[in-house]
Amino acid sequence: MNKEQWDDENLENLFKQAPKVNDHRTKDEVLQRLIDEGAFDEKPPQLQKVAQKRIRWTPLIASIASLFILVLIGSQFIGNNSISMENSARDEAEMKSTSDAMEAKMADQSEESSLMTTRAFVNATTQQTLVYESQLEGVTLFEMGLSDGTESIPVSFLIPNEIVLNKVGTDHPTNLQLYETFASKIDETALGFSEYHPFIGTFREQEDGIIHTLPDGHNYDASSANISNYTGALINTFGDAYKEVQFENEHGEPLLFNHLGNLTELIQLQGEQRQYNYFVYQKQDGSYYLSPNFHTSFSTVEEALNNMGVESNDLYQSAILPDVAFNTEVKDNIVTITFDQPLDLEQFEPTAAMRMIEGMLLTAASFDKQIKFEHIVQDNWSGFDFTKPLEKPIAANIVLYNF
Repeated sequence: MNKEQWDDENLENLFKQAPKVNDHRTKDEVLQRLIDEGAFDEKPPQLQKVAQKRIRWTPLIASIASLFILVLIGSQFIGNNSISMENSARDEAEMKSTSDAMEAKMADQSEESSLMTTRAFVNATTQQTLVYESQLEGVTLFEMGLSDGTESIPVSFLIPNEIVLNKVGTDHPTNLQLYETFASKIDETALGFSEYHPFIGTFREQEDGIIHTLPDGHNYDASSANISNYTGALINTFGDAYKEVQFENEHGEPLLFNHLGNLTELIQLQGEQRQYNYFVYQKQDGSYYLSPNFHTSFSTVEEALNNMGVESNDLYQSAILPDVAFNTEVKDNIVTITFDQPLDLEQFEPTAAMRMIEGMLLTAASFDKQIKFEHIVQDNWSGFDFTKPLEKPIAANIVLYNF
């Protein structure tokens, strides 16, 4: 048995097998036996004393031998136990390291899987930023106007229906119910925007519109910039669901904004006043969004599309690619855009080309129309099939968010 095989049971068995050294004879009996066996030629005077001294060595030697065995066994047991403890500690460390590595790998795989699922869910390509009716299987569209400190930018969230049912209590919520449930849950600063929501005051629905009850000192009419930001946020948040928004004070009386522009007690959220074209808005953090140019409206889709190349301020940039010209023709609900020269989208920076295509689609959609592109070199590009009219978008600037 080698020393790695020692354990408590082996040690106990060994002790049981060890010889027991016991001698019950008296000193006289031992001496007499030695005399009888002829151990001495004669009996010396000090024989009894010498015999006593010699007899005392026997148990001493046996005790020393037993002690030596105990020391040997103990050292082997201690060594074996030490090795076992070291092995156990090493094994535990290795198991923890392996466990940590497996957890990290699983977390990475989970994150990667989630990211891949999210990307695939939004679109087949990461470049597209619009929302289409065909994407609403199993999700609910929630739109908001987020502020960059200067202007309100329309953004869109797709919330799984299970979460909507759990949070709102119904799987067919109104736009106001969605706002009151989820607006406060969105960390606007984490998305690169300013803190603006929820709106101050309260809302209630009335027929096809909503009423905003505002307290004194709300500050939304403190300046022309505040009014622009506020009205833009209302339009971007409630424009697709309600026809108008009215204002009243806490006493239920009509509320007039008497600061710059004399904003009346009623804002139309739909109709010809909400027919926009879309430009590129670059936020302070350098990111780009498609947005109406100060919500300037147009009477015809041709006018709105042709105006997309005109930059009238420093905030909104044209979405039209450099040196690209086109003509428009409207027939029923289809707008045909024909480029003067064959347009090779691969010759441009992909996100810039995408902003032009999507900006045109949003502009036509604000007039409830689709677009058919002509003279594009690619028949299929980044998820678009240019051989037929493209699907009409229903919202801009999709933002991925975990509710």
